Amino acid sequence: MLKQVVIWTLQDKCFGPNLSAIKGNIKTRFEELNGQVPGLNRIEVHSECMSSSNGDVIMVAEFEDESSLKQRENNEMWSAAMKETVVPFVEVTTHVEYAY
Repeated sequence: MLKQVVIWTLQDKCFGPNLSAIKGNIKTRFEELNGQVPGLNRIEVHSECMSSSNGDVIMVAEFEDESSLKQRENNEMWSAAMKETVVPFVEVTTHVEYAY
């Protein structure tokens, strides 16, 4: 089993009246991938980070193995979620993968 933790820091332009919608869309789109991406056992997104956090949205995903983690990039649904909810709004992405 492999776990990936991703911390997304949003662009400054996102901090306005649309902030909740942007975070909510990221959360919804990625959590909808549960059971839809081969090798992805579980995914959860936390969009209500504390003010002391290093990021604005955190995703925790569990994969069967390293191959499954790499293959997610080729999945149409994963790519669409990234393109539509992350790419336009995220300034910095930090990630850690580890086996357990």
